[in-house]
Amino acid sequence: MQQRQIGTSDPVAINNGVWFRIRTFFQRRLTLIGSAGWVAGAYIAQQVLRLVTNVILAWLLAPALLGTMLLINTLRTGGELLTDVGVGQSIVNNRRGSEPDFYNTAWTIQIVRGLILFALAMLLTVPIARVYDNPELLVLLPVVAPIFILTGLTSPARFLLQKQLQVRKLALFDLTTSLFGIAVQIGLALYTPTIWALVFGLLIGTAAPAVASFFLIDWRTHRLRWEKEAVKAILHFGKWIFLASLIYFLAMNFDRLYFAGAISFASLGIYGIARTFADTIMQLFQRMGSLLIFPKVAASNQRGADLQRAIRPMRLVTLLLVAVGLAMGTAIADQFISLFYDARYHEAGLFLTILLVGSWFGILATMADAMMMGVGKPSGVAFSNGAKLAIIAVAIPLVLPRYGMNAALVIFVLAEAIRYAVLAWRKRGVGLSFLRQDAALTILFFFLIFLCREASMLAGLTGGIDAWFTQAGLFHG
Repeated sequence: MQQRQIGTSDPVAINNGVWFRIRTFFQRRLTLIGSAGWVAGAYIAQQVLRLVTNVILAWLLAPALLGTMLLINTLRTGGELLTDVGVGQSIVNNRRGSEPDFYNTAWTIQIVRGLILFALAMLLTVPIARVYDNPELLVLLPVVAPIFILTGLTSPARFLLQKQLQVRKLALFDLTTSLFGIAVQIGLALYTPTIWALVFGLLIGTAAPAVASFFLIDWRTHRLRWEKEAVKAILHFGKWIFLASLIYFLAMNFDRLYFAGAISFASLGIYGIARTFADTIMQLFQRMGSLLIFPKVAASNQRGADLQRAIRPMRLVTLLLVAVGLAMGTAIADQFISLFYDARYHEAGLFLTILLVGSWFGILATMADAMMMGVGKPSGVAFSNGAKLAIIAVAIPLVLPRYGMNAALVIFVLAEAIRYAVLAWRKRGVGLSFLRQDAALTILFFFLIFLCREASMLAGLTGGIDAWFTQAGLFHG
């Protein structure tokens, strides 16, 4: 019996090919959804714990202590970002990133950077204390400085897992270490309700994951290494990362640095409560961007219109859910603060409402950041953050003394919108424009805020839209 020759016109072969492509399509989508679920689930659990901790610490500690720690954390983050040469991003982006010679070279660079930061922190302690006219910093900053050594010694295993999209393992690690850090911080605050509870909580909470990170991969593979080709590749890729990190830090933290010298530390602590909640939303999408979008786009062979079509459906669903959830949160933010915090912190309610509106534009920009990094165009990230920095650096010092904090925070909403606009323009150059989708979702977001606020008023939970203007004194501080 003659065998049937299967060619391109064979209906059975065509049918099998179609089903194979359909099955592959859904398998890839389910894998991505599962990964996103681990990232989001673990992060949400972490942030719920973090926010509960924030509430507990606010009851245990005075606002001025939280304000002082906010400044210390900002300076620490600044030191790390201002010397960022893209060590982790290079491991994820470079095709040699999984080779021991490459990631050990990256680790060695990271250690050297940590030692330099420690030395700089010690040298700059006196000037910083004088700038902020706070003698406490003369003692606190040297005690916190070893944190740079700890972060420098942290294993590159995290970035290897990120490159390999081992999201579940990384998510569980982060959740476990967060639980440990939170338990330590609350325990110390109960034992000694002073600034030292926060300082030593930070140090212990950094040391534990630094040590544990060596067991995410075979710890015996760690070696001090200095391969010239790897160094060249890391620094070449990292030049834009450095610039992007420098501008990102200033754009995202100008408010903390400026407010620390322009308002009292007690007011800074109240503002820090609002920023903590707003930052939680932003950090979720930064995490999803760095753990999912960035490595996925970097590993994809698709570019331009093909990549846009592949991303569009999932992006739409994700942002639609965000628009609904963020609108609901914005509508009841002030009431939430009043319910969970004592009267010392109630002013943070309107601060949070304004910052959450800005978070919408920040989320759009963060997703664009990850895509631009994935296609190897970090310059777009630097330019967008530069535009944001220019707006806030010029406008905030002019607006705050004349119109107060509420009006100053409106500037942040405008700055985030401009940051997104610059990225949207830059994305068009690589065929990844989503302007129509984003315009429709933004209109929906503001409409949902109005509906949710009015519905909450009818339910007796909050005032109406006009209550925000009353709280703000028509935006006069």
